[in-house]
Amino acid sequence: MNPMASYADYLLMWLRRQGISRIFGNPGTTELPLIEALARRLDMDYVLGLHETALCAMADGLARLSRKIQVVSLHAAPGLGNAQSMIYNASFSHSPLLLLIGQQDTRLRYERPFLGAALKDWISPLVLEVWDITEPDHLLRSLRQAWARLQVEPSGPVALILPMNILSAPVPKGEEALWQASVFPVKTTNRPSEETIHEFLTLLSLASPKALVVGDRAVLNPRVFWDLARIAHFGHCDVFSEPFASQLTFLPWDDPCYQGRLPRAEADLSRLLSSYRHVIGLGTEMFRVFTRGSDHVPWWTQSSIIQVDSDVRYFHYAPGTTNVLASLDTFILSLAKRMPHEIRCEPHCGLDTKRNIGERFRRPEANNAAEGFWSSLASWISPDMVVVDESISAQNALLRHLQRQYPSTYYAEAGGSLGWGIGAAVGMCFERAKPVLAIVGDGSALFGLYALWTAVQYQLPVRVLIYDNQGYQILKDQLADAKAHALLDIREPVIHWTPLLEGLSCFVLESDLSCSSRTLFPMWEQFINQEGPSVWVIHEQI
Repeated sequence: MNPMASYADYLLMWLRRQGISRIFGNPGTTELPLIEALARRLDMDYVLGLHETALCAMADGLARLSRKIQVVSLHAAPGLGNAQSMIYNASFSHSPLLLLIGQQDTRLRYERPFLGAALKDWISPLVLEVWDITEPDHLLRSLRQAWARLQVEPSGPVALILPMNILSAPVPKGEEALWQASVFPVKTTNRPSEETIHEFLTLLSLASPKALVVGDRAVLNPRVFWDLARIAHFGHCDVFSEPFASQLTFLPWDDPCYQGRLPRAEADLSRLLSSYRHVIGLGTEMFRVFTRGSDHVPWWTQSSIIQVDSDVRYFHYAPGTTNVLASLDTFILSLAKRMPHEIRCEPHCGLDTKRNIGERFRRPEANNAAEGFWSSLASWISPDMVVVDESISAQNALLRHLQRQYPSTYYAEAGGSLGWGIGAAVGMCFERAKPVLAIVGDGSALFGLYALWTAVQYQLPVRVLIYDNQGYQILKDQLADAKAHALLDIREPVIHWTPLLEGLSCFVLESDLSCSSRTLFPMWEQFINQEGPSVWVIHEQI
């Protein structure tokens, strides 16, 4: 490399050597040195996004699908402000994102410069680590530290704050060898002790009722699915997904042990888990709920709780709780090795099978047209199609019918910030040549339309189904006073979806929920078989 190359050039060279071939970005003046360096390279793609919300959702979706580090370039204070809702989501989905955040010239820091702000204070609550680069020779060491942190599970976003004058500065000759040095992967061998494994085997052998709550972080590695199933069957456990699960369980939904997702209302959660003598959590946030009501019952006083996790931040320190710090994959594999090879698939001990206790088995809604639509849609979706779910109010109806065998074919947003679904599906299309289906509500769709411009630019096979019920129905369902519903409507002015989406060069279909399955199926085939991005708007009259 030219000895007068800038730190931006060396940053890109270093990332390319680690296997990065793509940077998602929405640029501004503080990123111009990075843009110029990218223009000098032919082996890295710059994926331009029109808004940081869509941009971070794309990177998050691709990181979740591939479990590989994705790099995002953000523009100083305004860009970071726009991106924070999606960084919040990525922190809950533990997506390995390296955020390169532009910053004003360090020589102007005391002048209250245009676009300048205390970015470290802004971003610190949302990321695992943040490095605020103030001197050129800090960049390489911080970059290596960030890369190492991203490789340790549970992963998540980390950030480097990069002033534009440092990026454009030339790298001194003496530093070249340091940038060329090899980077070795981080190896984690946090193996549980033989005593801990023996105690768990003894617990699983007990005849008392046991709940096994398996979180998203425990099913990131498909290699452990079979062993997790053996553990569940060996212990005759009732198996639950965590309350805000964003991936599917490791078990088929007709497995006698699987009881669905834990309820998100604390009173329901308390009533459910207090019936178990032992509650075992693997990589889960099972105490995460919406709100605390007046009928709060501390269920953990009724049960013996054991939590296994690789990060102490996710432990619950209630009385009677045992916490085991260990690599989740290593713990699961070590436990499974000590169990009999042949284990019968049997119902949980002493409790009636399928008691309609988890959210997977809630009764169908009163809206028969909606129930019929989701049933038909689920039958049309091929088993290997990746589904990105931000349907919010329709999610329970969708999941009643969408039978997915593997977690790697279903993803829901983790943090609760709207606008993730379309961008995440677009990002996943960079990894998959086959169509990726995003199912979103009308409100969340309006947050994420920016991503479709990028999808059209690359002619990605993203399929977006917008379920249009003309309001924030998930909130209406929680309001006892019907008079307040009008405040949450998206009715006036009417959203004219076809001209809006055709203006983004998308193929568009619109139809009513009341149409028969026979009428809708040809439209589904037309929708799914397009070359580039396509959108299907389903209208429900409420």
